[in-house]
Amino acid sequence: MTTNTPPAQPIPEPTKVNDGWYVPAPLSQRLYEKSALGLMTADGGVVLTPEEVMFCHWYRHVPLPGEASSWFRNEVSQRSDVGMRCIAMDVLRNGGELVVPTTNLWSRFPSLSQHTWALRWQRHESWTKHPGYSQIRLHHAQETFDWNELLDWVNQVTEQGHVAELCVVDDEFDATVYELRLEQPEGDQVTVESLDEAVLAQIRAWCESGVSIAGGSFIPDVLEWPLPAVGVPHFSGRFLRHEEHEHLLAVSTSPFADLYGDLVSRGLVLRPGFKYGCRWRAYETDIGEEHAPWLVQPHAEAPTNWEEVCLSVRLAEGVNKRWLCALSTVDGYSFLNVKRRV
Repeated sequence: MTTNTPPAQPIPEPTKVNDGWYVPAPLSQRLYEKSALGLMTADGGVVLTPEEVMFCHWYRHVPLPGEASSWFRNEVSQRSDVGMRCIAMDVLRNGGELVVPTTNLWSRFPSLSQHTWALRWQRHESWTKHPGYSQIRLHHAQETFDWNELLDWVNQVTEQGHVAELCVVDDEFDATVYELRLEQPEGDQVTVESLDEAVLAQIRAWCESGVSIAGGSFIPDVLEWPLPAVGVPHFSGRFLRHEEHEHLLAVSTSPFADLYGDLVSRGLVLRPGFKYGCRWRAYETDIGEEHAPWLVQPHAEAPTNWEEVCLSVRLAEGVNKRWLCALSTVDGYSFLNVKRRV
């Protein structure tokens, strides 16, 4: 898989050392210093992980130990994710960036999460001096996962000064890389909390006199409505969805009442996300002035495996929106954005 001219002298096969594969000097120094490959030993050699062995075989002319197919079969029999790790190493190092498995970095970064597979350095960063750009974890496309655990990992990675990245490998051994970030969506709309008591009392009186219709409640003959972000004008009145009607009356029968209240208290305009496969589309300002920048999905309705997440994110980004999973925490709500890395 490399077009580089092979060396004049054949490179010796790596030899088994505990859980890794040993490569002696002088090749070891080039692998370590220039390519950030392997864990340096006292005699100047390096010990490679299986994914590093495969990468060196593809791009550094290093032969696989023994018969190639037998070596890979043996490695996979010991750790079923070896194939994913090899693909991730190949994809993420494409373009000259450096990716180093955490097994080579524990002494330097002792507080890394057990869920982090590797650290990534960008091309302009010195991997021996710079603290690194991102932490990476691996998943299979059909693998189920825990959103709360993922949120904890993103928080930990962010606190350590890194970007959280995820490499998802599918059944064709193609890889898609995602960036995970926390967002705080906010808007500029009038909120219920900002209204004085008299105005709020008038709104509630209107709501109580509303007529129940499919999907919500209709308030006739309301021309001067003080909450532009709530409800829509129609049929010479105001139509309120069930969640809007209940929010104004301080009633909460919907399972997402608290989340809805949190979002509208941020000054956002919330509209149904039915056309986009989510609960809400969220606007920062008046509808018509801009497109909704966010699609919001409550945790309870969020995808449960990465194949489903991929579909949601691809749909959102295809219409220039950011997909957010809303998760309840002890401090309120956190909004986790999953974005494909370009």
